[in-house]
Amino acid sequence: MIRGGKYALYHGKEYRFVGPKGNYIELVSHNKEDINDGFSYYAEGVFIKNVSLEEAENLFKISSKARYKGELFPVSEEGKTGKVLLDTTNTELAKKMGFERTDKYMYSKYVNWDEVEIIEQRKPYLLE
Repeated sequence: MIRGGKYALYHGKEYRFVGPKGNYIELVSHNKEDINDGFSYYAEGVFIKNVSLEEAENLFKISSKARYKGELFPVSEEGKTGKVLLDTTNTELAKKMGFERTDKYMYSKYVNWDEVEIIEQRKPYLLE
Protein backbone atom coordinates (compact mmCIF):
# COMPACT_ATOMS: atom_id res chain seq x y z
CA MET A 1 0.00 0.00 0.00
CA ILE A 2 1.25 3.46 -0.84
CA ARG A 3 0.35 6.11 1.72
CA GLY A 4 0.54 9.86 1.65
CA GLY A 5 -1.04 12.78 3.46
CA LYS A 6 -1.56 13.92 7.03
CA TYR A 7 -1.70 11.34 9.83
CA ALA A 8 -2.25 11.38 13.57
CA LEU A 9 -1.42 8.85 16.23
CA TYR A 10 -4.50 8.35 18.42
CA HIS A 11 -4.79 5.63 21.07
CA GLY A 12 -1.74 3.95 19.56
CA LYS A 13 -3.18 3.71 16.02
CA GLU A 14 -2.44 5.80 12.93
CA TYR A 15 -5.33 7.63 11.25
CA ARG A 16 -5.48 10.04 8.34
CA PHE A 17 -6.80 13.39 9.44
CA VAL A 18 -8.46 16.48 8.04
CA GLY A 19 -7.84 19.87 9.51
CA PRO A 20 -6.99 21.32 11.86
CA LYS A 21 -10.32 22.99 12.39
CA GLY A 22 -9.66 25.35 15.27
CA ASN A 23 -8.35 23.16 18.11
CA TYR A 24 -9.71 19.96 16.54
CA ILE A 25 -8.82 17.52 13.81
CA GLU A 26 -11.12 15.05 12.10
CA LEU A 27 -9.78 11.51 12.10
CA VAL A 28 -10.74 9.24 9.20
CA SER A 29 -11.00 5.46 9.50
CA HIS A 30 -12.02 2.65 7.17
CA ASN A 31 -12.36 0.16 10.02
CA LYS A 32 -15.92 -0.40 11.26
CA GLU A 33 -14.55 -1.58 14.62
CA ASP A 34 -13.48 2.01 15.34
CA ILE A 35 -17.15 2.76 16.08
CA ASN A 36 -16.34 1.19 19.46
CA ASP A 37 -13.82 4.02 19.98
CA GLY A 38 -16.34 6.78 19.28
CA PHE A 39 -16.11 7.04 15.50
CA SER A 40 -19.31 7.78 13.58
CA TYR A 41 -20.52 6.49 10.24
CA TYR A 42 -19.81 9.05 7.50
CA ALA A 43 -20.24 7.16 4.22
CA GLU A 44 -19.92 3.61 2.94
CA GLY A 45 -16.74 2.25 4.54
CA VAL A 46 -15.75 5.62 6.06
CA PHE A 47 -15.92 6.54 9.75
CA ILE A 48 -14.90 9.84 11.36
CA LYS A 49 -14.19 11.27 14.78
CA ASN A 50 -13.37 14.81 15.88
CA VAL A 51 -10.64 14.95 18.51
CA SER A 52 -8.87 17.86 20.17
CA LEU A 53 -5.27 18.52 19.23
CA GLU A 54 -4.30 17.57 22.79
CA GLU A 55 -5.84 14.10 22.34
CA ALA A 56 -3.73 13.37 19.27
CA GLU A 57 -0.43 11.86 20.38
CA ASN A 58 1.49 12.89 17.28
CA LEU A 59 0.80 14.66 13.98
CA PHE A 60 2.90 13.91 10.90
CA LYS A 61 2.93 13.94 7.10
CA ILE A 62 3.76 10.89 5.04
CA SER A 63 5.02 11.01 1.49
CA SER A 64 6.01 7.83 -0.29
CA LYS A 65 8.78 7.27 -2.80
CA ALA A 66 9.83 4.16 -4.68
CA ARG A 67 13.39 2.96 -5.07
CA TYR A 68 13.68 1.49 -8.58
CA LYS A 69 17.04 0.33 -9.92
CA GLY A 70 18.83 2.45 -7.33
CA GLU A 71 16.92 5.69 -8.01
CA LEU A 72 14.10 7.34 -6.01
CA PHE A 73 10.87 8.33 -7.77
CA PRO A 74 7.51 9.81 -6.80
CA VAL A 75 5.11 6.89 -6.68
CA SER A 76 1.41 6.09 -6.83
CA GLU A 77 -0.67 2.95 -7.01
CA GLU A 78 -2.47 2.19 -10.27
CA GLY A 79 -5.81 0.66 -9.33
CA LYS A 80 -6.78 -0.96 -12.63
CA THR A 81 -3.56 -2.90 -13.26
CA GLY A 82 -2.38 -3.29 -9.66
CA LYS A 83 1.03 -1.98 -10.66
CA VAL A 84 3.13 0.86 -9.32
CA LEU A 85 3.32 4.10 -11.30
CA LEU A 86 6.65 5.94 -11.26
CA ASP A 87 7.11 9.51 -12.53
CA THR A 88 10.03 11.80 -13.29
CA THR A 89 10.70 15.09 -15.03
CA ASN A 90 14.38 14.16 -15.53
CA THR A 91 14.64 13.45 -19.28
CA GLU A 92 18.01 11.69 -19.13
CA LEU A 93 16.95 9.45 -16.25
CA ALA A 94 13.65 8.67 -18.00
CA LYS A 95 15.46 7.58 -21.17
CA LYS A 96 17.96 5.49 -19.19
CA MET A 97 15.16 3.72 -17.28
CA GLY A 98 12.76 3.19 -20.21
CA PHE A 99 10.04 5.64 -19.14
CA GLU A 100 7.49 6.93 -21.65
CA ARG A 101 6.70 10.60 -22.13
CA THR A 102 3.22 11.26 -20.73
CA ASP A 103 3.14 15.07 -20.72
CA LYS A 104 5.26 17.97 -21.91
CA TYR A 105 7.76 17.57 -19.04
CA MET A 106 6.64 14.28 -17.44
CA TYR A 107 7.77 10.71 -18.00
CA SER A 108 6.08 7.68 -16.44
CA LYS A 109 6.51 3.95 -16.15
CA TYR A 110 4.38 1.13 -14.71
CA VAL A 111 6.34 -1.52 -12.83
CA ASN A 112 5.51 -4.56 -10.72
CA TRP A 113 5.53 -4.32 -6.93
CA ASP A 114 8.44 -6.74 -6.65
CA GLU A 115 10.61 -4.37 -8.74
CA VAL A 116 10.45 -1.51 -6.22
CA GLU A 117 11.04 -0.77 -2.57
CA ILE A 118 8.44 1.63 -1.14
CA ILE A 119 9.94 4.16 1.25
CA GLU A 120 7.69 6.20 3.53
CA GLN A 121 9.11 9.56 4.45
CA ARG A 122 7.64 10.96 7.66
CA LYS A 123 7.91 14.54 8.77
CA PRO A 124 6.27 16.26 11.74
CA TYR A 125 3.12 18.13 10.81
CA LEU A 126 3.56 21.63 12.16
CA LEU A 127 0.53 23.73 13.04
CA GLU A 128 0.88 27.28 11.79
